[in-house]
Amino acid sequence: MENTEILVKVIKQQAEVFLLDAGEFFPFGTCIGKDNAIIPIAACIEDENDRPESEPLIEMLENNIKSGLANEHFIIGALAYDVFLHENQEKFDAIVICIYENDNFVKTHFKYSIHESHVEFS
Repeated sequence: MENTEILVKVIKQQAEVFLLDAGEFFPFGTCIGKDNAIIPIAACIEDENDRPESEPLIEMLENNIKSGLANEHFIIGALAYDVFLHENQEKFDAIVICIYENDNFVKTHFKYSIHESHVEFS
């Protein structure tokens, strides 16, 4: 399995845990280290508000991934965040996954539906 596929699979698994537990999630990331280990990463902002804005968290994750790639701690990294998509007058929940690998950047999204015991991504 290609590293990109591995990261997307792991990100979806992590998102499913968060969504089944809380129905939502804060931005988070996962990287693959130079020894092929999966490394989950998170961003934390000290704030008295327990619901920080997503933008600073996304920026912090992106900077950590890019720094880890530049320092060769990671061979590839991904960050994920929750969004609403609007299509044909309808609103859908979706996860955005941004993949970073050297000079390559890919951004994809997957709609999802939360069910009692699983999350369906499409």
